[in-house]
Amino acid sequence: MKHKILLLITSGVLLCMIYCRKSNTNNSDALIGKWQEVKLRTYILDSGKITYDTTYVRPFTSLDYAQFNIRGTCELSTDHYYYVNAPGDPKNPQSIPQSIDTTNYTAIGNGKFTLNTQSTLTTPGGFITADTVSWINGNSILIHNVFYSHIPDYESITDAYYQK
Repeated sequence: MKHKILLLITSGVLLCMIYCRKSNTNNSDALIGKWQEVKLRTYILDSGKITYDTTYVRPFTSLDYAQFNIRGTCELSTDHYYYVNAPGDPKNPQSIPQSIDTTNYTAIGNGKFTLNTQSTLTTPGGFITADTVSWINGNSILIHNVFYSHIPDYESITDAYYQK
C-alpha cells in the first residue's frame, strides 16, 4: 500500500512540474527567428490627446519583417513608408526600396525587450526614440516605438504587430 501511495504522489509531482512550468515567452531564445509584420498602427500624441490615428493591415510583403538573431541583434526590414492620416499626407503607403535597420536588443524582464537604437541624424536636434518589444502571445509580438520631438508633449507613436 505504501508503494502505491508513493507512486501516486511521485506521479502527481511530475505532472505538476510538467504543467506548471513557466512559459518561455520571457526567454530571449523564444524571440529568435523571423517575424512577419501583419499590422501597423501609427498616431500622434499631442498634449495627451491622440490625433491622426491610422491603422494599416496591408500592403505588407515578405520584406516587412523583424529578424532576431542569437547574438542579440535585430534586423528590421520594410519596403513601404507608412503615413499618419494628417492633412496633406498620402492616404496610401508609399512603396520604397527595401530598407534594413540593424540594432541590438536586450531583455528587460516580464517578456519585454528594448531595442537599442542609434540616432542616424547628421545634426541631432534633441530627438529621442524609445523602442520596446513585448509578447502578445506565443507567436505574436509588438514593437512599440515612441519618437519624442523637441516640441514639448508631442510624440509620434508606432505599434507594429508581428507573427512568427
